[in-house]
Amino acid sequence: MSLWLYRFLLILAFPAIAYSGWKRCHRAKKQAKKDSDYAPIPHCFAARFGWSRQPFQQGGIWVHAVSVGETRSIFPLLTELKKAYPDLPITVTNGSTQGAQQALRFAPVPIQHQMIPYDYPSAVQRFLKKLQPRLVIMVETEIWPNLYQACWDQQIPLILANARIKEKSFYAYQKWGGKLIANALNQTRLIASQFALDTEHMQALGAHPARVKQLGNLKFDIDVPTNLTTEMQQWRQTYGLENKFIWVAASTHEKEEALMLQAHQQLLQHQPNALLILVPRHTDRFIEVAQLLSEKNIPFVSRSKDDLIQADTQVYLADTIGELMKWFAASDAAFIGGSLVPFGGHNILEPAALKKPVLSGQYHKNLQALYDSFKQDDAILISKDENELAQQLIQLAESPEWRMQKAEDAYACFKKQAGALPKLMHEIGQLLPPTE
Repeated sequence: MSLWLYRFLLILAFPAIAYSGWKRCHRAKKQAKKDSDYAPIPHCFAARFGWSRQPFQQGGIWVHAVSVGETRSIFPLLTELKKAYPDLPITVTNGSTQGAQQALRFAPVPIQHQMIPYDYPSAVQRFLKKLQPRLVIMVETEIWPNLYQACWDQQIPLILANARIKEKSFYAYQKWGGKLIANALNQTRLIASQFALDTEHMQALGAHPARVKQLGNLKFDIDVPTNLTTEMQQWRQTYGLENKFIWVAASTHEKEEALMLQAHQQLLQHQPNALLILVPRHTDRFIEVAQLLSEKNIPFVSRSKDDLIQADTQVYLADTIGELMKWFAASDAAFIGGSLVPFGGHNILEPAALKKPVLSGQYHKNLQALYDSFKQDDAILISKDENELAQQLIQLAESPEWRMQKAEDAYACFKKQAGALPKLMHEIGQLLPPTE
């Protein structure tokens, strides 16, 4: 595909793109009005076309992360960028409103923020003119040909950091991308890939080998708060949960919560005081999941209502934003959702970093290389269905020694792969020397 054909197709798709963007921004605006914890996203829809009226400091570093997981992964990077370049403004953009919530509410350093403009030449040009960045860092699979072309034309160095390509995306790029994707990849100054498979994918799509360096996965450089484990131990003591087996089902998707509840009911037959902390992936499904629990007559309490955990409570519905690390720290084991239904999996590193046994379903192709590294070290428990998951949970609950061993395995696999962040900062320093 050529750049001109890509632009023509974008024009044809304009009504659908605009409607989708308006709908998501409208939903986010309604959510901010009814939930005081939900940060308003300034000029959400207008920003998608480069029309944001926000004032921006110019000449800084622009970092883009599309959604929740990617945004959380850049927090240590933002901290290091601020240390190295204290006088430069840092701008963060997101492609999803959920990612924007993470950036607006939990960024570890002061940032400028807006939604990323859609990849229309005029929208991209307006944003670059307003921002005039000295460096652009795109995270993971964010390959936008018009944006890359504009940065190349204006001699703005661009890094594709923590680069990876899902298998499905790789085959789609191979089939339809052709010269368009190859040109975009070669308009970067650096492609910092996560794993060897990602390096192979980038080069197979046309990236010049000299541009690709395998630096590792930024998500391994998690900054775990030093007092988090102690804080959550106190939480367990406050609610009298010291002797309960607590497991987290995190980032669950539609139809997956029902499978978690089935597994939990089997666990309760062996561990009657077990507690499930259920964390749906998307905030707009919190009410839906609460209704599911009510319909099944399952005793539950909600985090958002500050309900007290009672003796008969079976499920704690964690229906808030930004507290997932807390629930991992409070748990005895962690299941990562999007994997028992055919979505493709989510990040397994946070519970591993907290030294918890990590469980997953069989659908994890979105993060295949990451999962493979854990499988090779026998550092993750994979289940094909809710019944196998239940048996794994029962074994973890009934054998503290095995539970501790699986926690150590997960942590060791996580720890040996850390170190991508200092490597990336070194590369950034080659393009943008740190201030003295």
